[in-house]
Amino acid sequence: MFGRLPLSVSTNMSNKNEIPILIGALLVTLGIVGGGGWFLFNRMNPATVGPGLSTTGSMPRELQANVSTGEKVLVPTMDNETKLFASKAIAGGKNQEALQQLTQYLEKSPNDPEAWIYLNNLRALDHNPLQIAVVAPVGSSLNIAQEILRGAAQAQEEINQKGGIDGRFLHITIVNDANDGTLAQQFAGELVKQNQILGVVGHNASSATLSAAPTYEAGGLVLVNATSDANGITNVGNHIFRVIPQINTSAQTLVQQVGKEVDQVAVCYDSKAPDGVSFYQEFTTGLLASGGQLAPTVCDLSEANFNSQTKMAEIVASGAQGLLILPHIDRLDRAFALGDANRGRLKLYGNSPLSTIKTLEQGQSMVDLMVAIPWSSKRGANRPFAEAARKFWGGDVSWRTAATYDAVYVVANALAVAPSREGLQKVLTEPEFVSSTINGEVRFLPNGDRAGQATLVQIKPSPSHVTGYDFFPINR
Repeated sequence: MFGRLPLSVSTNMSNKNEIPILIGALLVTLGIVGGGGWFLFNRMNPATVGPGLSTTGSMPRELQANVSTGEKVLVPTMDNETKLFASKAIAGGKNQEALQQLTQYLEKSPNDPEAWIYLNNLRALDHNPLQIAVVAPVGSSLNIAQEILRGAAQAQEEINQKGGIDGRFLHITIVNDANDGTLAQQFAGELVKQNQILGVVGHNASSATLSAAPTYEAGGLVLVNATSDANGITNVGNHIFRVIPQINTSAQTLVQQVGKEVDQVAVCYDSKAPDGVSFYQEFTTGLLASGGQLAPTVCDLSEANFNSQTKMAEIVASGAQGLLILPHIDRLDRAFALGDANRGRLKLYGNSPLSTIKTLEQGQSMVDLMVAIPWSSKRGANRPFAEAARKFWGGDVSWRTAATYDAVYVVANALAVAPSREGLQKVLTEPEFVSSTINGEVRFLPNGDRAGQATLVQIKPSPSHVTGYDFFPINR
């Protein structure tokens, strides 16, 4: 038998278990203040190491600068001064002062997820916290990082406001891996060493996740991924899980739609982006099996001498009526250049990395682009969470926010049953495990991937959106 889950969500088991644009350049992070983070946790439990990685003296300096539980600011905002003062107060052990400053700051800037996480971390200190880490690419894709942190912050706020997990509040360490595979692997090694970190939500790019996952598996630390869909991630081992549908589901969903619209499709993919390569393989296999045709062109977005005008002319000359673009999340510029070169001649398709505010900012050159994504705020079934998120953040949220929200709740729901590293892994691998929230249910397939379907969205004009365009679901 397993204990009850004292949250607004439930775990059903039989035997166990873009939004306001934040402006600014990346802040030069503050030097590590070793004693501050130690003080926060030592107040509660003097015999235990402090929360998060900020207290790890043996940790390389370049990693220390990219980890925070509140003692440093990782994410720049327009009103950064107040948040900086709060972080200095946290580093100095002045918890009440930091609480007041963060509360005042959030009254003026309620859409800052980093501040919400630091506020809830302070609240958690007096409630025997259960600690997890959330990894986001602050250093390479700030907008994407904010989307991820919004999901984590909203879940943490809900859980803690409802009394936590059997009275224990959720505490989050933010890690910035900049979507870098080497950094991701190094951070995974450090997180494995931190016994107080019970689980990890991340990483963002598939390349980073693939680099880090073997280290988590070897170290016995659960990784719940929310945004990487490359094949092979969950096959690393039984400590790796994913809360978005398998990539073949997304690819096949797009294949079905493409088959209704065009006879021949060209593909441009980034050979250095594992998720793009996986999508390319799944899409082409499904397209050919369904009788579709591939244009006889080779288009690799990672080529050093890539020329969008030349390549587009070649694709058009091949007889293609459609173009599938599969970029790396940190290298979208060449996808946009293809959109400019297209001039509306071919129907454009893409995978989830193109579902960003940067794509919407391209305006007319990317209008009618169709993208396969895991979730849409405009789908009727998703409205309960979409409405709650809209109220919390002041605007629609992306699929990355929704997926990270689901991932944090998956970890929290499993920890409610068994609050340890070993217990978390055991609960998540049980066939009967279900994590239920206002955003629906998460059920894992035997390989650790989520059972579910993809959604197709298309860029259309939207006077209500800051960019003038938005992603709208396709009625199939």
